[in-house]
Amino acid sequence: MLNFLNFKNCLVMAPNAEEEEFYLSWALLIQIFLLIGILWTNYFLHLKQIRAIHESVVSIFAGMVVGLIIRLSPGSMIQDMVSFNYTYFFNVLLPPIILNSGFEMQKETFFRNFGTILLFAILGTFMSTMVIGILVRILSLLEIDSLSLSLLDSIMFGSILSATDSVAVLTIFQTLRVDPNLYSIIFGETIMNDAVSIVIYETLKQYRDKGFHTSDISDAILSFVIKFGTSLSIGVFVGLLCALISFNIIMLKSHFIIY
Repeated sequence: MLNFLNFKNCLVMAPNAEEEEFYLSWALLIQIFLLIGILWTNYFLHLKQIRAIHESVVSIFAGMVVGLIIRLSPGSMIQDMVSFNYTYFFNVLLPPIILNSGFEMQKETFFRNFGTILLFAILGTFMSTMVIGILVRILSLLEIDSLSLSLLDSIMFGSILSATDSVAVLTIFQTLRVDPNLYSIIFGETIMNDAVSIVIYETLKQYRDKGFHTSDISDAILSFVIKFGTSLSIGVFVGLLCALISFNIIMLKSHFIIY
């Protein structure tokens, strides 16, 4: 009887197909108009050669304004339909952007600055994680806004915030044609600091239940080195395999063209 009542309540609370289709149409209309508006604004900026405002800034502010209007509007169904899906962004939208930037980047410049990139990606991300974690822990001790986080949780939170995304910065750099050394350093650090942040988070996560002590520092460093080294080795292997396949395809096409 209780299961029947719960099922009946779910049927009452669940929207019908017509209402869901109505809100879905509005969500698609909002996204299409937002995309058209951003493309038109970008075209206008390039046409008038306005360099003081970049198109990425316009896109960010347009998304903020539309998101604020939807957030303040009554009802939650349309908010759920246009909400940000980070899985879709990181797995569908972001990889082609990074792949295109990697193909257009000067490989010699990237490998020449590889040491600097590793220094910023590993040491810089670690320093950023610790600074943010300590500041968050201090705010927690001050009991501001009922914030209660342990030192370990604060450092884990710092590792999440340290995973910066420089897609907009790289787009601006590519438009302004900045120094290739600066572009390669920012691009390499952007790619690798995400991996470093994830490894730091996963390393600290395993000590959350059993507690983290001073004697666990060596084990945590060893775990970080193993995870990061394994991830880097897999990435290098896949990259070399893709390069070998691409090279053989190019050679095969040239062979057919000759004959």
